[in-house]
Amino acid sequence: MQLKEVSSSLSEYYDAVPYESMAFPQSAPEHLQAVAGLFGLSSPPIETARVLELGCAAGGNLLPFAARYPRARVLGVDLSSVQVEQGKALIAEMGLKNAEIRRADLSTLARSLGTFDYIICHGVYSWVPESVGKAILRIASENLSDNGLAYVSYNTYPGWKSREIVRDAMILRGGSRELKEKLPYARGMLEYLYASARPDTVLKLALEEMRPILQNYGDYYLLHEFLEPYNAPCYFHEFVERAEANGLDYVGESETFLMFLSNYSADIAEPLLREWGSSQVSVEQYLDFVNNRGFRQTILAKKNHASGVRRQLSSDMLQSLFLSGVFVSEDGPLTPDEQPQACNLLRRGTITLSQPALKVAAAALNEAYPATLSFDALAQRVITELKLSKTAAREQLLPFVEELVIKGFLRFRMSEPDIAAVLPDRPVVSDETRATLKPPAGADAVSVSNLLHEPVYLNILEARVALLMDGSRDEEALIAGLVEDAGNGLITFLNDGAPVSEPAAIEEAARNQVPIAAASLRAKGLIRRAKK
Repeated sequence: MQLKEVSSSLSEYYDAVPYESMAFPQSAPEHLQAVAGLFGLSSPPIETARVLELGCAAGGNLLPFAARYPRARVLGVDLSSVQVEQGKALIAEMGLKNAEIRRADLSTLARSLGTFDYIICHGVYSWVPESVGKAILRIASENLSDNGLAYVSYNTYPGWKSREIVRDAMILRGGSRELKEKLPYARGMLEYLYASARPDTVLKLALEEMRPILQNYGDYYLLHEFLEPYNAPCYFHEFVERAEANGLDYVGESETFLMFLSNYSADIAEPLLREWGSSQVSVEQYLDFVNNRGFRQTILAKKNHASGVRRQLSSDMLQSLFLSGVFVSEDGPLTPDEQPQACNLLRRGTITLSQPALKVAAAALNEAYPATLSFDALAQRVITELKLSKTAAREQLLPFVEELVIKGFLRFRMSEPDIAAVLPDRPVVSDETRATLKPPAGADAVSVSNLLHEPVYLNILEARVALLMDGSRDEEALIAGLVEDAGNGLITFLNDGAPVSEPAAIEEAARNQVPIAAASLRAKGLIRRAKK
């Protein structure tokens, strides 16, 4: 098949079944900058960054960034004319002046496109012909600024070795049917194999791993991940070699906790340190075998820039971070004493805290979440509450922060996100976000991107309250606005399943629900900090 025919085939595929366009927090430029900073690299300022997304779909991963940073410039390219038109409509709907989406074949993009500080390619590299994969890495090198970062996600072996068996069986059952007709047959094949495969076989283990994904994910995901014409996983070391051939080098993984040997038991870590301790790529490749890893999200930089990578985390760097985290104590509020308290953390981690300084810091992070606190702010909280010296507070906090960053239990940024740590008197949800709060008819929820570049779901009441949060309304005005929405039929309050119609009852319901919705919107990272 000629390259032109391949491009046409891919375009038709994505036109027929557009990939759901949404934010992927692991690809956010702010996060890429933070990961690079963790390893000693300075990256371009986010506020004025030039960002390119390859295979941007309808812009769901790109445009929220443009909305957060109006002085940045963003360009998205995609082969699907359907998705490009959807993206252009979204740009107009959000009123963005710093964003553009174009239809383009990645294999034809040239250096003349310009240079970019952050190049993002999520969910494309493994799902296109080899020639397009080569073009992605070429663009990531040729069009990257000298101290810029490129992010590429891709399927990996060994995890995909067993998954390919399932994919092949699903494709076989789907046969030559029309695209959308294939999925029921493919699902049927999965159920047949699950019922028939012998216990303790590679196939049975693969099915056990994949069945929840195949049952719970949307049709668009299954069609593109398992039934698409192209799905070419590779080993991590192979991907790095391809990147190196294009003048790029490995910086780190977007999910950094998977990189650190200290997160593994001694019987896994020590042999790798002895044999491959000087090669981060080799260490991680062997860990991929240990973990049967099937997906990576890799950050690259030009060789000269990447030569500054330091794998040993510095105390100065750790103290420059803005941190957020959750510590859910199993026995009530955290108390500033030496009584051990077990806590549940982000990513289902657990920790037991018994040092007063650490419990005070954890409580401070809880109060602010999802907003961040600087290391200095955490230290000051400890100094104030426990009457410790500045030196003592920092000495106790530093190993705590380092451990939780390495384990992936704290989010971190190089600069403070514009998220309210407390609910302002007149809350603001950005104009761009409010422009996208249009639930489909009959829907009971709507998805938007929050200020941390995460997709979050709002129920209809939360969406109506968010639409009112333009910074002009205090709580009483929000209540009045919600009452007006109810009067206009935009929202219905229920009492024991029956619609509420009495004006006094509607006002009472609004008065009860607005504070709950406002607190939820802040907790979901949608409300901006109050301007000073």
